[in-house]
Amino acid sequence: PEGAVVALLEASRVWLQQGAGLASGLCTAGVPEAKGDDWEGDFETREELRESWIMLRARCMEVAKLCTTLEPRAAAAAAANHVSTVLGWLAAGGALDASKAVASGAVTADGRSSMDDAIGAALEGAVSFVEPVMQAMPIAGSDVSANAEVVAAVTPALEAMLSQLLAVDLTSPVAVSQLAKLLEALGRAALVRPDAATALLQRLFALLSRLPVEEASRVAPPIRVKAALMAGRTAQAARQRVCAAVLGVCASAPNVFNAHLEAFAKQVEGLRSGGRLSGAERGALAEALMAVAGPSGPARVRDVLRWLLEPVQRRWVPAPGQLARDLLPLASLGQLAAGEAGRGTAGLSDAHWDLFHDVQLAERCLRRSGGDKDPNQASDGSVA
Repeated sequence: PEGAVVALLEASRVWLQQGAGLASGLCTAGVPEAKGDDWEGDFETREELRESWIMLRARCMEVAKLCTTLEPRAAAAAAANHVSTVLGWLAAGGALDASKAVASGAVTADGRSSMDDAIGAALEGAVSFVEPVMQAMPIAGSDVSANAEVVAAVTPALEAMLSQLLAVDLTSPVAVSQLAKLLEALGRAALVRPDAATALLQRLFALLSRLPVEEASRVAPPIRVKAALMAGRTAQAARQRVCAAVLGVCASAPNVFNAHLEAFAKQVEGLRSGGRLSGAERGALAEALMAVAGPSGPARVRDVLRWLLEPVQRRWVPAPGQLARDLLPLASLGQLAAGEAGRGTAGLSDAHWDLFHDVQLAERCLRRSGGDKDPNQASDGSVA
């Protein structure tokens, strides 16, 4: 019947916002429209509720996708209105105004308050609705020309969401984690507004640079934070989430982001050399660069390989046949035995971890490129 799709879309939005924060294990007290605390009484534990909600949430998101396919205009408008509503809660004087918690003194010793969880939970509810809507939005593929009218109709709503999310200022790791997911969901907006590509990448890099890097740099790369337990509460978990968002955004519109690869690579190396990026994070961002370059062919892949690996080569092989003076001592038994005495962690010094990350970056690049080689380059490295 007429209006059924729009009604289903609204029902899915309401349900997804009512379960806000449950999937990430966040406290939902004080979050407008959230029903997690009310539902908890029907379950043995909060974890049981979380597991049940994750399955129900997936079904609601599928409903939102189907409704978007059938009524893209209504879905785009609903997503834009929902983002505006949630951000209104976070604004000064809103229900989730973080300054209220600071003014009342309800802040923990590590600078985190219950309001941090509430803000993250509200944003997670928005992610749960916006993500499936954007995934199903008919703005790419072979039928775009046939849907030109639809694209023109939904573009204002996409631009409104993008403008609001690029302008919002959040600092807590929980909030930044969820904001990164929202920005990632909007990556496909670059398909209809190419200038959004630069804006999205700049915003994600700004979020990354503002998060403390010390915690991430002191943890060895094999150690993985359990997202369900940490819920994005640490700076390290938030930084990992932002890096994943960069990869997701680039993969959503590779042809659009392709034009910005060199500037992207320079920014990654600048953050790394300035101590604002850990080796593991640089590797994740390198994956994003390679993912974007792949569809453009071998020549573009070789360009990206050069931008990524030339700084590594300069560090360890400053001239052909000449190894850096710091390299050989790192392989000595004395240096290896010193372990964490060299300001390191997990049994190795910082210098050893730097070498590890550079080798890992080279391995990732070669794996992503499939071992591609310039056909004009001879086996000895010279160019014919």
